[in-house]
Amino acid sequence: MAITYEHRKISIIGGLLLLGLTLTTGIAVYDVMHQQIESALGRGLDVALEGKTYLFEIQIEKGLADTRALAMRPFMIQPIQQLNIQPDNVNALHDLDRNVNSLTQIGFSAAIVYDVHGNVLSQVGHFSDKQTQSLPLTIQNNTYLLWDDDQFILRTSEDVLDEDGNRIGSFTTESFLPHLTRRFSEIRSIGETGEFILCAPQAPGDSAQEIACLMSQIDGVKFKYLYHATKEELLPINNALAGKSGVMAVKDYRHMQVIAAYAPLDKIGLGMVLKLDEEELLKPVAEQLKFIILYLAGLIAAEILLLNWFVLKLINSRREAQEAKEKAELFSIELSHKELELRKRLKEITCLYEIRRGMGLDVSVDNVCQNIFEHLIPAMQFPKIATAVIELYGWRYISGQYNQGFIRPLRSKTKITDKIVGYHWHKDQSSFCTYLSEIIVNDEVCGQLRLFYSEDQTFPVIEEQKLINAIASDLAGWLERKRLEQALVFVAEEQAHTIGQELHDNLGQRIAAIGYQARALEKKISALGKESLAGVAASIAAQAQASVVQIKQLAQGLLPFELEANGLIAALQALASRIASTYKINCEFVCENETIINDNNLALNLYRITQEAANNAIRHGGARYLRIFLSFEEGMLCLSICDDGSGIVDVGAKHEVTQGMGIKIMQYRAKQLGAKLELLMRPEGGTEVRLEMQLI
Repeated sequence: MAITYEHRKISIIGGLLLLGLTLTTGIAVYDVMHQQIESALGRGLDVALEGKTYLFEIQIEKGLADTRALAMRPFMIQPIQQLNIQPDNVNALHDLDRNVNSLTQIGFSAAIVYDVHGNVLSQVGHFSDKQTQSLPLTIQNNTYLLWDDDQFILRTSEDVLDEDGNRIGSFTTESFLPHLTRRFSEIRSIGETGEFILCAPQAPGDSAQEIACLMSQIDGVKFKYLYHATKEELLPINNALAGKSGVMAVKDYRHMQVIAAYAPLDKIGLGMVLKLDEEELLKPVAEQLKFIILYLAGLIAAEILLLNWFVLKLINSRREAQEAKEKAELFSIELSHKELELRKRLKEITCLYEIRRGMGLDVSVDNVCQNIFEHLIPAMQFPKIATAVIELYGWRYISGQYNQGFIRPLRSKTKITDKIVGYHWHKDQSSFCTYLSEIIVNDEVCGQLRLFYSEDQTFPVIEEQKLINAIASDLAGWLERKRLEQALVFVAEEQAHTIGQELHDNLGQRIAAIGYQARALEKKISALGKESLAGVAASIAAQAQASVVQIKQLAQGLLPFELEANGLIAALQALASRIASTYKINCEFVCENETIINDNNLALNLYRITQEAANNAIRHGGARYLRIFLSFEEGMLCLSICDDGSGIVDVGAKHEVTQGMGIKIMQYRAKQLGAKLELLMRPEGGTEVRLEMQLI
């Protein structure tokens, strides 16, 4: 009986000890697994939230930048200025409506334009009526992020300023954000209880203890006001709105225990939270724990064998948790690397886009080279130690030093005296990791673009060499187009010169000879007493003489003799006199602060621009008065041709003005000179063609 009693006692004590040891071990393992899973999930949520944060800031900043750019466009500013002065100006309103209607084709879903008094001038599209489901952005007043019909809409307002910085009106635009909508709605991949929250801070002075939030859940996106917790409660959204980021385990607004990653959107003034319920997180472990409790009695009865089996099972579970953790960390590192690569490619694509856009606006080689340096250097992996050099047609352009921005993108421009045969360049001792690409125009090497680092801390990257090659190819294409444009203008000028010379020296002389012969014939017939035939001869002579005068006037238009002989001012004076006598209209020429222009190319281009503007005013605008004004003041040249015709916004003349070859050639000549050319509608009626440029 004693043995049996002691056996039972030992069995009971051993069973209790085994039970205690098992429970203690199980609880300890459960706690370790709980912490590890929370840590791994928290890092995964934090990485996912970081990508979403970057995308939100980029997309919203792009939308704001598009609206700001729209408010600074001259073709928007000019009609608003005109309507502020003349509210009933139908032509200006028509121009504004046409420009506003085109906004839906460049990404805006709706837009409205107000004048300086807040009156609506023009509107396109339909604005969202879900004002109550909006988040105000602190980055700019009157800017909201709305949720309407399962998609994000960015509504922003921007003041329109004139050249003096005075407010003349405002824009309000809406645009869809499909990328943000898709990323915000993709919550199923996180889990059944996953939730993505985007909140705006409480407005200053607002006594309500609520903040506006958009919540993406598995059953859709909802707009809700959440309780604004105090600092002691330390909710994730409070930390995000306070500019903090991280991961925490806490009870959310539903009083449910969750794992939450939070981050601020500093650039737009919002806060973001990505969270998952702990219940779902620990569901597999809880289910496994039920089976462990059921098998507890069997483990105690089987003593050591079952205990060894259970310990082995726990070890395997621990190993699986560790592997899951390692996979999550590897996945996090891989995501970080891919994000870095994507950011680098985005910088390179942006660089190439800005360089190509600059080439479309400039005809100056200096400006194009400066624009290349300004965008190429920041796109490199080490911009602070990068130097770019462009050698082109005997000139060498060298970039300035970059340090979080350029002071002088173009450091120097020098004539190449030590010409490099075939443009082959040998790396010197101060250059490391060099990229080189030749500039080939019409199958001829005319220069090269190279970039090198001044410190031996880098290694070649194939994407950077591809970027250099693409820029060199674009520069070669731009040079070829520029050469072709110059050749076209030169051929046209040479053709006009040839025709004018032929009219003046050949055809004019022949008709003049016919006139002289007709006069001689008239005298001979008069001597014979045949007055009727003499009258016919006199008429032939008079018509021949009139034809000679017309041919000389036409030749003077094609071949400006006065410009070559006496300079620009005398040529413009002669042009005004010839226009007045030919078309029987009032045409005057005024010159202030007269100066001598020794540049024949400059004088010829100014003369041709004046000639084309005058012809357009007379032929297409029906002008009866012309005023040609030329002034020189403090190194600034101003040429103005004003008329009293039908104006540039006249329905019948608008297509001619905006699409005619003459206007395009005038604009090209102005670009060649580095001048600013504007076609303006005069308040009193008619058109003004105005050219301004800085004389060196």
